Amino acid sequence: MDQLRSTEKSLQATVFAITPTPGPLPDVDMSERSTTRAWLGLLVASMCYVLVLDALAVAVAFPEIEEAFPYSARTTLAWITTGFTIAIAAVMLLVGQLADRIGWRRTFMTGMGAFACFALIGASAPNISVLIGARVAQGVCAALFTVTAFPLALPAFPLNRRGTAMGWVGVGGATAALMGPVVGATLVTLTSWRAGLLLPIPLCVLAAAFAPKVFDERKGEKRPIDFLGFLLGGSGASALALVILQRWWLVTPAALVLLLLFGVRVTRHRYPLIRPELFADRRYVWALISQTATQAAIFAWFFSMPLFLANVWGWSTIESGLAMAVPMLLSFNSVLAGRYADRHGYRMVLSTGGLIAAAGIGWWMITLDNEPSFLALAVGLVVFGWGGGQVGVIGMGAALNSLSDDLLAEGNAALQTTRRLVQGLGAATALAILGNRDASSVTAFRWAWAFAAGAYLISAIVMWWYPADERQRASK
Repeated sequence: MDQLRSTEKSLQATVFAITPTPGPLPDVDMSERSTTRAWLGLLVASMCYVLVLDALAVAVAFPEIEEAFPYSARTTLAWITTGFTIAIAAVMLLVGQLADRIGWRRTFMTGMGAFACFALIGASAPNISVLIGARVAQGVCAALFTVTAFPLALPAFPLNRRGTAMGWVGVGGATAALMGPVVGATLVTLTSWRAGLLLPIPLCVLAAAFAPKVFDERKGEKRPIDFLGFLLGGSGASALALVILQRWWLVTPAALVLLLLFGVRVTRHRYPLIRPELFADRRYVWALISQTATQAAIFAWFFSMPLFLANVWGWSTIESGLAMAVPMLLSFNSVLAGRYADRHGYRMVLSTGGLIAAAGIGWWMITLDNEPSFLALAVGLVVFGWGGGQVGVIGMGAALNSLSDDLLAEGNAALQTTRRLVQGLGAATALAILGNRDASSVTAFRWAWAFAAGAYLISAIVMWWYPADERQRASK
């Protein structure tokens, strides 16, 4: 159990809520063709995956950070990650309306620039308090550029090319996930943990510098900001994140009450942070439910598989890392999935993707046991990786594809916040399943995988009822 808890802490430091979400797709001239500027804008927007690099660099550097601050308890050090995540969850709902007032491009540039500055402060932190404070500030900055990145880039593409564009975004995310541990570990090994925290700075500077050249400034309706709603929603999301990440179970009632009050505020306030009519769009609702199930599934797998390889098969960290990289490599098929979605819609590609991913996990449930079998593992990794590549960023695009400009802020913020909380919930559920059973038993992991496979099946079933996009049909 001690090994399980140690590995759990390391994994929790690696990934929680780091996948950015594309914005809704406003009406454009259907005769418009994707230009070089559009693709360059997509490249700059994809630099929001600096969040992935940063999270993985912190995970790699975490053991050295513990050694650098030997008098700090591990529960205190955990706030390096927890504080970062809570800051994102708390601020996300407000960013949309803020960007509508001061401009999406300005918000994106501010987030990138400030993120780099606080990375420098964190890397030079003289004590743990400064480091945690810098990480919390980075979480706020990350919310700024995560919400605004793809809404700035995607409108430059006609509707019948946006699936392809999102496919290439998936390639960027996979590349960041593959390169982050390698580059971060190299920097930490050759220098110190402080160098690992400096990793995102060059990309942040490039993104902020090139944003004015590739993005047009956008502003939405300047509505009064509902600060009470923000306080209720942000506090509720933060409290729920504490329950998930730190297992502060006594906070659960407060989190639920705050979120309930936020829901009441949304339905009664004249200018709510999230307008109720957002959920009148069936495509958005269906895809939001599907993404909820998908994120729970993938994070349940992400946190359970390394534990299986280490505790049951006795694999080293490097061996487990190489195995985990296989699905990320296969997620490059998101380009093919995006092209298919452009031609035939999102329903088939996302529903079949969920079924394929569930089949890969089901294969492990049947074939993996106490004796290591690389072939059985590899077959599941290939099948799971292929299906997962179909339902990643393509699913996020489906969630927001039909929203109009005036719902841009609310739609993106609601999806982002939901995804981040559900990601942690999926991981926590898998770890709870393993924690209640013998962590070296294959049976325990089969239950965790059953949860992940079931969530993928729910996602596939929901997406089968995803309505057709008439605007996308008209653009063909």
